[in-house]
Amino acid sequence: MIRTCVFYTAAVPSTILFCLLSITGGLLGAKHAFFDWVHRNWARGLLWVAGIHIDVEGLEHLKSGRPQIIMANHQSFLDIWALMSVLPVSLRFVAKSELTKVPLLAGAMRTAGHVFIDRSRASRTVDTIRSAGMRMHKEGLSLVLFPEGTRSYDGKLGRFLRGSFALAIETGAHLIPVAVDGGHVVCPRGAWRISSGTLSIRLAPAVPLSECSSSDRDRLSADTRETIRSMLDRARDS
Repeated sequence: MIRTCVFYTAAVPSTILFCLLSITGGLLGAKHAFFDWVHRNWARGLLWVAGIHIDVEGLEHLKSGRPQIIMANHQSFLDIWALMSVLPVSLRFVAKSELTKVPLLAGAMRTAGHVFIDRSRASRTVDTIRSAGMRMHKEGLSLVLFPEGTRSYDGKLGRFLRGSFALAIETGAHLIPVAVDGGHVVCPRGAWRISSGTLSIRLAPAVPLSECSSSDRDRLSADTRETIRSMLDRARDS
């Protein structure tokens, strides 16, 4: 309980600071490196307060400056900070449009280059991702997608949304399957408590999407899910 209270006491002012730094950086025309620095330090500070350690393998599969889609499973809101803290690329997230209702956070995320999608409006979502894909290729950005669409209650890998892979194919980038495990233990969905512990992150080799079409969506989804499931199993057995 003490750790949980300390974490949230730190999370509020640090998030406000993150937002203000990002918005200020945008007004001053800051480069991607500035936003990367803000993201990583924000994430690392909060994970340290929470007593969370990250065990990561497979970073060699990431290439700095190459447009990449990070396709990861999702167990806890801590997953976002875990990925920000250790992945050595210019990382941006695909977020639900509901976050646009949080004024300061939404402004900071837009300024930093994160992408909002409204899944109830498919045509607009495709246009948004196409635009993001062009930015990825031009600016060497990597986007994170959570294909389950929501967090797991028990750590079990959920059903992947087919639309996530249709969007990924639209970018023509490289897809990196990523398995994140431990979040359901240290911060279960539906609970506010934070426990110290370790999150494991495993990355698989990149899959080029430039030659993929919409007809490859189901195969790509099944292959990616199996890759992530296999990495989760190996991480839990080690």
